[in-house]
Amino acid sequence: MTVGDTQRLLRAALAAVRDCAAQMETQAESLLQALPNTPMDEDLRANALESSARLKDTSGRVTFELALLQAQLDEDKADAASAVRTLASMDATMMDALAAVADLADALEKAAERDEEKERAFVLVIEALGVMLQGLEKAKAATETLRAGMPATRTRA
Repeated sequence: MTVGDTQRLLRAALAAVRDCAAQMETQAESLLQALPNTPMDEDLRANALESSARLKDTSGRVTFELALLQAQLDEDKADAASAVRTLASMDATMMDALAAVADLADALEKAAERDEEKERAFVLVIEALGVMLQGLEKAKAATETLRAGMPATRTRA
């Protein structure tokens, strides 16, 4: 693999993680706007709003870390191998935030099964989760493609 190929894969991975973080922020904002007026149990509402705020915070942290990584790469203070480790860490951070939303979706589904009026909250959360999971899968795949395209000795921690 040439240096140009590695740079292309690195740019693609950075873009995929950036897109995932942006989607996470967009979906979190949407949930924060919709959920306060959506019928649901108050304890689930508090959990949903907290999870949405956590998503927004996570997306902001990942976006900030991406900017730092990009600056380090631009100044030749980081190489592709360290970028892979950093991007993989960002992927894991976003996955952790989404795991909490998956648990919330399960609880909302159970509430919707008991009371049809509460189905809208479940639908909002599960649709947002689907969008975010698709973005995360693309980010993880791009990071893995970058890792696979590098010599094994350069990607070890």
